Amino acid sequence: TATARDRRVLSSRFVRSRRRRRSRYSVCLGVGWFASGTPRVKMRRGLPPAVAGFGTTRAKYYDGDSGYDLERAAEDDDVYKYDKARGRRRRATREWVRLRTRSTYIKIACVLVVLYLVFRPAPPDTFTSSSTAALDAEELQLGPRTGGDRLAEVPRAGVSSPRILPTTVTSQVKTQKHENDDMLARNTSSGSKLVPRLVHQTYKSRSALTERDAALMKTWSDMNPGWEMRFYDDEDCKRFVNEHFPEYYQAYASLEKKVEQSDFFRYLVVLKLGGVYADIDTECRQPLDDFIHAKDTLIVGWENEFFTDSQAYSRHFVRRRQVLNWAFAGAPGHPVLIAVANHINAGAQKIFTKSTNRNTLERTGPGAFTDALMDHFQKLREGEANTFWNVRMLPKVNFGTHPLGEEGVSQDHPDVVIAHRYSGGWKDKSGWNGKRKWYEHMAILFHSLKSDLPEYREKIASRDEHFQMPTVDSEKMYPVNALWKPSFDLLTPLVGTLEDEVTTAEGYWLTLYGRPKLATLSPLRAGETPADMLLVGLNRRAATGGANNKAIFVDVGAGFGYYAIAMASQAHDVYAYEWQDAMVKNMQAAVDYNGLGKNVQIMTEHSSIERGDELTALAERVGKVDGLRISGRGINGALLDGAKSLLSSPLHPGVVLLELNAKVLASSGYSTKQFIELFEFMWNAGYTDIGHAGPSCDGRGVRSLKSQQQSAFDSKAWCRIDVSSIGRVVSAMDDNELEAIVFFHNGAASI
Repeated sequence: TATARDRRVLSSRFVRSRRRRRSRYSVCLGVGWFASGTPRVKMRRGLPPAVAGFGTTRAKYYDGDSGYDLERAAEDDDVYKYDKARGRRRRATREWVRLRTRSTYIKIACVLVVLYLVFRPAPPDTFTSSSTAALDAEELQLGPRTGGDRLAEVPRAGVSSPRILPTTVTSQVKTQKHENDDMLARNTSSGSKLVPRLVHQTYKSRSALTERDAALMKTWSDMNPGWEMRFYDDEDCKRFVNEHFPEYYQAYASLEKKVEQSDFFRYLVVLKLGGVYADIDTECRQPLDDFIHAKDTLIVGWENEFFTDSQAYSRHFVRRRQVLNWAFAGAPGHPVLIAVANHINAGAQKIFTKSTNRNTLERTGPGAFTDALMDHFQKLREGEANTFWNVRMLPKVNFGTHPLGEEGVSQDHPDVVIAHRYSGGWKDKSGWNGKRKWYEHMAILFHSLKSDLPEYREKIASRDEHFQMPTVDSEKMYPVNALWKPSFDLLTPLVGTLEDEVTTAEGYWLTLYGRPKLATLSPLRAGETPADMLLVGLNRRAATGGANNKAIFVDVGAGFGYYAIAMASQAHDVYAYEWQDAMVKNMQAAVDYNGLGKNVQIMTEHSSIERGDELTALAERVGKVDGLRISGRGINGALLDGAKSLLSSPLHPGVVLLELNAKVLASSGYSTKQFIELFEFMWNAGYTDIGHAGPSCDGRGVRSLKSQQQSAFDSKAWCRIDVSSIGRVVSAMDDNELEAIVFFHNGAASI
């Protein structure tokens, strides 16, 4: 019969055994008894508490009359000891084996959950995807394989292809009815362009195209009636290169990756035929005729720009500032395409780096394309290249947006021309820096949850054994095509090469958006920007100038010259005040590159503009001032005091643009009360048509005023101001983001 001491010993022994199993096989916290590895306790009536919790296996040794049999219990407990003959622990019951198996299942499930979180696919976009259903040409509405007006077959050997001259293009107009007849009339006008109306797209085979591919490809034909759509599969590409570029065929065939052959083909097909190349996972958002100009010979887009080499490397870029090659437009025979084709031909088997994915980017991808473009641009600047073969390098917002809105540039922005949907999968996950260890995956997961994954990747990038980036020239200037009509090029430094944060921020924003920064909830469309409002005022004055219809525009704090060059491109004369050395250097280079040296005069003495009487003295020298802009960097109390005499004189400008925020107010030497008094002074001087755009406007939302006066801000996304609301506008300004305030004088001619 078991004594009380025996029961206590027996109880503690089993409890310790149960605790060992719980601590040893617990896998996931918070998943309950099933994950802990501890069996459910099965209580039996009539058993003492010391025995009731031991489960059915131990309870069978208890007899209500004779108590607990210690000898049988000891024998049963011995099965948990090591068997000397077999050298392993024997399982006493099948229940213990089931527990071990259950714990293993839980471990596997947890590992699968972690792997899913690390490698989960990107969220689906607005298009429905069908990865298994293969569609034929009719289902894709591409037309038959031969003939038809939608799908053009590459000419076979022995069949002569029509010659396409760079100076004339024959539009192939579809006969079926189009929804937008006005668009069709515009696209089929008699005006000729150097870029032919051809769209080239390629994929491995027609049968591999999915419904999602069809939806994206259809945007090109729908948005561009009158353009010819040409599709090429792998066999078509091979025949095209063999027939038209036999000198490159050996290099083309020797490229191991299909994506490298696709890169090579896109350069060659535009080199031979001209037109627009676009990956099948790109969406056309705007008509091509609206942004391709008559004299354009090559149009590309910036993809991204980075502050450090490690930042670019961690994001899998091979250049600190890199162009994209998933879409571009060109005229036949462009020297840049010849240069990149020669680069691929010479380095088809060259090993650029140990990373296979980076090898592709260097051999045939954006790395090679960027180098060829920048070399040609430098030759254009130095007069070593024929200016007929120009290059327009568009800001990121036009071609280079990402579905996730990287760098804050959304694909819903109204300036997006081509949206890349990223459905391709040519990149090998282990082709960047080898296979990751399990703890590297856990670190990525940890920093993703911590929301500092970009910083973590940048930190470890420089320690990568494959780390390799080209040397950066800090004096190099990079072109970006400004969003303005007529278009012009600005020259900006590479971010991270200058210590001045203001200069860096202005250049970086121009690369992203192609115009100066103005923080609004909804982006201002073309025709509504501060530059457009300035041009309205200048054109009003120019219309009243008689024979001399040129206006005089003064830009204080001109920066990289966006406003100055924009007004000069409209044949107005500009006096630009800028004192920051890097900006002066880049603005002067941009003025020369655009051939506007006769229209723009750059004033570099900061002390002269700090004097309050400088603006009035300038107006007296040149005879008038029709437009005035004072940037946030240019505002100071002495300048504003001196501007009052100009604003109230007969030589007053017809339009004034001020850029303000709370920090500018604090650093200008003017108090808030003095700014309100300045606005009241301008109102009394005749500047009664006032509008503003920026954070203060978004906060107030006052888009119109109860007034019979015709306003330049009617039907535009600007807020109106009158003399009673000036104080509320000033008090609502943001600390960091600028507010653009435009004043129109009521003495200016009507629009």
